[in-house]
Amino acid sequence: MHKIFRAALVAASLCAASMTQAKDYTQQEIEKIVHDYIVSHPEVLLEAGDELQKRKAQIGAEKEKMYVKTFEQELFHSPADASVGPQNAKNVIVEFSDYNCGYCKRSKQLFFKVLESHKAKGDIRYIFKEYPILGPGSEIAARYSLAVYALYPDRFLDYHMAVINSSSRVGSAKDLETHIAKLGLDLEKIKAHASSKDVTAVIEKNQNLGAAMEVTGTPCYIINGKFVRGAPQTVEYIESQLVK
Repeated sequence: MHKIFRAALVAASLCAASMTQAKDYTQQEIEKIVHDYIVSHPEVLLEAGDELQKRKAQIGAEKEKMYVKTFEQELFHSPADASVGPQNAKNVIVEFSDYNCGYCKRSKQLFFKVLESHKAKGDIRYIFKEYPILGPGSEIAARYSLAVYALYPDRFLDYHMAVINSSSRVGSAKDLETHIAKLGLDLEKIKAHASSKDVTAVIEKNQNLGAAMEVTGTPCYIINGKFVRGAPQTVEYIESQLVK
């Protein structure tokens, strides 16, 4: 029996004794006995901490499963979100990302190595959920990304990776115009769409979705229904989350 439970039994038995014995224990006496037991067996505190962490992790995992089920349509079937890979792929990755997030940039390289290695299999669908949370420049980058996808879906990935691979932070629209020019896209059309009500609605919807699912930082991934909060460190870890 775990010592933490033995300590609980000590307290419970004393409480019971206080009701049945001629000499009742006072609350102070009970607290002193339990205190002395814990001082003599401090490992029970470690056991209690471990058990608390396990329970918190279990509750968190159950809550995240509920989020995925509740927001299935918004996560996996939003027509405004860019995606690569077959619609019926057995692995689905949703990415909440900010173009000005350094961790997003680094982890993107790992994910795209995985995507490239799985390209022939066609077993991964990757969904880009624009989630600008790092200031005005991030929102501009998200708006232009949504506009490029809406107007030039076949060129989206080229544009996206050009911005991601850039070492500079996006502070204004001018920081994106070079990439658009190099790809030969119509800048004026993109600018007009980026400022449209449709794009505003998508960003608001994504931010509300992230808030509802407690996405408090970027990057955040949902890989086959399981949350991965933060940047994975290796290709091997990403591979371990996939259905073979």
